[in-house]
Amino acid sequence: MSDPDESAERPAGAWEVLADREYRAVFAASALSWFGDSTARAAVIALVYLRTESPIASAAAFAISYLPWLGIGAVLSAITERHSYRKIMILSDLIRMGIMTALAVFGGLPVGALIGLLFISALLSPPFDSARSALLPRILQGERYVTALTLQRTSGQFALIAGYAVGAALTAVDARYALLLNAASFGLSALLVAVRVQERTPSLTADKRTNLLRETAEGYTVVFRSPVMRSIALVVFCGVCFGVVPEGLAAAWSADLAGGPNAVYLGTIMVAAAVGFVAGSIVMTWLVKPQRRNAFIRPFSLLTPLALVPALFDLNIYGVLAMTLISGAALSGTLPATNGLFVQVLPPAYRARAFGVMQSGVHLIQGGSILFTGWLATHNPLPQVVGYFAIAGVVVMAVIVATWPAHATIADAIAANKVQVAADAHAASPGADEDFGEVTIDLGRAPLAARRSRPSPGPAQRRMPGPEPSADPDAAERGPAQRRMPVSDPEERTVDLSERTTDLGALPPRSLSHGRGIVDG
Repeated sequence: MSDPDESAERPAGAWEVLADREYRAVFAASALSWFGDSTARAAVIALVYLRTESPIASAAAFAISYLPWLGIGAVLSAITERHSYRKIMILSDLIRMGIMTALAVFGGLPVGALIGLLFISALLSPPFDSARSALLPRILQGERYVTALTLQRTSGQFALIAGYAVGAALTAVDARYALLLNAASFGLSALLVAVRVQERTPSLTADKRTNLLRETAEGYTVVFRSPVMRSIALVVFCGVCFGVVPEGLAAAWSADLAGGPNAVYLGTIMVAAAVGFVAGSIVMTWLVKPQRRNAFIRPFSLLTPLALVPALFDLNIYGVLAMTLISGAALSGTLPATNGLFVQVLPPAYRARAFGVMQSGVHLIQGGSILFTGWLATHNPLPQVVGYFAIAGVVVMAVIVATWPAHATIADAIAANKVQVAADAHAASPGADEDFGEVTIDLGRAPLAARRSRPSPGPAQRRMPGPEPSADPDAAERGPAQRRMPVSDPEERTVDLSERTTDLGALPPRSLSHGRGIVDG
């Protein structure tokens, strides 16, 4: 199991992570896909608008990429769990490459057909993203995994900005060029994964499968039944709900500040959100020691909505940029620690499904938050909408962080998952049909003497002084020290965790009923 090592003395460097050949392929494939997607998104909006001259149609073309996360994304993630993550990524890229090529070549298709093809392409994002998220912990271990996530988020932000810029430039010439560029990015991504990433056994093997709907529901169960994962999900969902507001309302806010549409104000607000997000991730990953990150989760979670409360004072553009920067940095600053904890307590057979649940929640909550605040801003002054919405966020987040699990609870959940890892490793090893034997947890303490139940002595025995008779026939031949040491069972297995363990009740009943553990790597 590849867990972020909270006892590590230093974070892993970027070059240390990029030295891994498999990760370089996944990193490059992801960056290419993000760049191509943002390039094509700008082009598709322009293409649909030129064909229809309808703002609603162009908005639908943009929003269609979020629709698959409205429930069906979790089902697609459950399908991903049944198959090779590598093959899922390659197949998703190849199909999307074909769709984007068709959109570029047959640009004269009816608008309904264009949007339908875009929807099919968007359907492949949940399985690809879930497969990549579940594959990363198998490739990288310890602090290298945390650093890899920061590199992914940072490159994603830069790819988004660069893609929009290139897409706008290509659209001025011909929108189809942007679509062809996106198709090429998908093709190169598939090639990198096919050549550089190793094949691995699916997490959900045939003997563990039930039916697709039940497996989908188990993805939600494993996240929300575990106190630790549930707390992480609530912190992340609440954070993105309020942290996305400046970016989502950037167009309206820039017009409100400038007294009309202003491309400079719009661009600076969007860039401030991206810069804050990148800065927070970098600082928490490379400047804060691993064992100190968890201490920042609660204060940074509160700071995410709190930084937007000054919007009530109707600040100028500089004040808005400062709020946006701070809020974005606080939001992203919680991610290295929460991602690290999530991986350590997440059973491996649920990886793709659990990541699918988290990604679905993030996309839906972001979209809902933007729509809700946008609707409020049509009837009320925008600074008041942002300020009062942020105050509500502070109250909600304060309740969430007040119920954040204690350090002992988190340590117990991590240790329990490690026990399940050991059980699964034994079950998958040759000779797994043999008796697993007694499992004991070595807590790094001297073992207590075993207590033996014996019948109460009779009156005559109670009156007689001297040593008690031993039930062990060989006790007389051993010295006192040897008699105190319990006999070692050759079938006994010892799992050295040096941590406490806890009940495994946070896992779905199905996992326990099959007697199998669930592992995260």
